[in-house]
Amino acid sequence: MAETSEIKDLIQTLIKAKKNFRMYPENNPMYKKTVDDMFQAISRPLEFTEEIPLKIRQYEILYDGDVVYENREKDESLALFFFKDGVRELRFKHGINRDEVEDFLEIISLDFENDVLDDDVVTLMWERDFQHISYVVDDSIILEDSGYEEEATSEAREAAGGEEEILRAYEEAFGIEKPSSINIVPLTNDDLKKIIEEIENEPTDKTLLLIKILFEIIYNHENRSDLPEVAEVIKKTLLYSVEHANLETPVYTVKKIKTLLESGEIPSETTQPLQGVLLFVNSAQFIKAFGDVMDKGAEFSQEQISGFSKILSKASIPHLITILGELKNITSRRAVISILTELGREAPEMIARGLADRRWYVVRNIIYILRQIKDRSVLEHLTRCVRHSDKRVRKEAIRALGELGTGEVVNILRDCIDDPDETIRITSIRAIGQIGTALSKKIIQEGIESSSFRDRSFTEKKEYFEALSRWHEKSTIDLILRVLRKNPLFKRARHDETRAAAAYCAGLMKAKETEGALMKLRKAKNTVLREHVIGALQRIKDARP
Repeated sequence: MAETSEIKDLIQTLIKAKKNFRMYPENNPMYKKTVDDMFQAISRPLEFTEEIPLKIRQYEILYDGDVVYENREKDESLALFFFKDGVRELRFKHGINRDEVEDFLEIISLDFENDVLDDDVVTLMWERDFQHISYVVDDSIILEDSGYEEEATSEAREAAGGEEEILRAYEEAFGIEKPSSINIVPLTNDDLKKIIEEIENEPTDKTLLLIKILFEIIYNHENRSDLPEVAEVIKKTLLYSVEHANLETPVYTVKKIKTLLESGEIPSETTQPLQGVLLFVNSAQFIKAFGDVMDKGAEFSQEQISGFSKILSKASIPHLITILGELKNITSRRAVISILTELGREAPEMIARGLADRRWYVVRNIIYILRQIKDRSVLEHLTRCVRHSDKRVRKEAIRALGELGTGEVVNILRDCIDDPDETIRITSIRAIGQIGTALSKKIIQEGIESSSFRDRSFTEKKEYFEALSRWHEKSTIDLILRVLRKNPLFKRARHDETRAAAAYCAGLMKAKETEGALMKLRKAKNTVLREHVIGALQRIKDARP
């Protein structure tokens, strides 16, 4: 468990970082320093614990039951910033990297109040797919004392000149005439029961009923020349259904048609019109209607989306990719990504064609989908994306290669560790380590032993050593010991950072062979080195039986 004082420092650093990200552009040195400071503030307590759980209340943040932050100013409260979007808990986990910290800061520093943004904090964090930052959301809780409803009602009354004016306007708009008199007829219990039964049995959307009638016509109608017209009515009914956020009718219809076609119970002349309906469901017109209704605010459960994806074929993939680049909110994009992931398992090459899209955000989402599909047949396409002009695409491609790649892609990733952007270099090292071949280890060791390694940032050094910790071998231990024992006369601060990163690696490996060298450094003057040495010794101690 981390010290409460450390968590308070973390919160204050986060508040400062949030402000700095709004003030400084990405190429400003202060921007980089802010990311480094925030990364250190999170990493320090994580040396001694696996995760940092923060409970979010309306105006407070708690850690281990203690209040570590409180601010009741609505415009400035960090707690309220998360709370109003439904976040009830944040967790920073051991293994968090600088890349994730930077992306997290970019999200929370957006001006959600004044900028025209379709997304909120939660949806943007979902889109980023953090591995070491998790959150708990409660969408059902509304802010206490917000008074939004009362304010809106009051403003409406003032604008309309009071309640009487509102009622008068309502009556005029809908042509409501006041009745001169109303005769109230008493209802018996039987009357009420019949009314309730009729209401419950009356479908609000009658398209499903219409479809069932049309299928009866197909079954029983003797004049087969009318079938193309019946099929056209089915198409129009399905289009109307999806335009009105009804997925049940299309799902029922397609399943019914497939059952009929597979059964062989229908005449051959009926087959072609029904095949035309299946083609229509996968057409650009139908898929666009689905996207449009979602962008207008229609929401579907994951079960509904999954059921809808099952009636689509790979022919719909190009149209789904098209609307993926046009949808305006994250909920809609999330649904389309889910559908493409399911369809792509049978047609990964068709998904990979989306990598040629000119819009960087579409390409990044396509790479994300390919990561979920986990089909190595698309590796050749992914390797081309590591040279994409947008660094966000490059990072996503490198992550994908790390998860899906084999030894064949290590040399491609090797070129990426010299990228001018540090976040790309860090992502590349992580991916190389993840692949875990002998060449991977060789590249990492050579990087650590190079003359330029001393001048890399502490964050980057830690990534190298964390990747190296995958190989608990004698050569790895020997390298760690050489770094720990080296004591140059010049640029000691830089070298102490390297030794701190090596100590961090020893702790991850729980390498008892390094205990003697670590003990000699436990009282080092350099704070970063001392803290990482103490953390490593504690991990080695905890690993003993």
